[in-house]
Amino acid sequence: MSTSDFFDQDSVGRTSLFYAAERGDIEEVRRIIYSLAGTGVWPQRLALIERKDSSGLTASDVAEQAGHDEIASLLRGEQMRMEYYG
Repeated sequence: MSTSDFFDQDSVGRTSLFYAAERGDIEEVRRIIYSLAGTGVWPQRLALIERKDSSGLTASDVAEQAGHDEIASLLRGEQMRMEYYG
């Protein structure tokens, strides 16, 4: 899977990050986000973490709703770190 594939959305606007977060697959979540650039003019990692589905939810919201607080915390922490240093 190329990094551009991580941005592919299904009919409800969800990416592979959403589904990994929803099922509690923290290793897959890490693999996806750390495969993307976290710095630069357009930090892909931040763009993917901030992406919302058609219901207005992010992958961290979906993880939290599914009871995967560690994943939600990882995604939100990474988002805040990139926003702060970006």
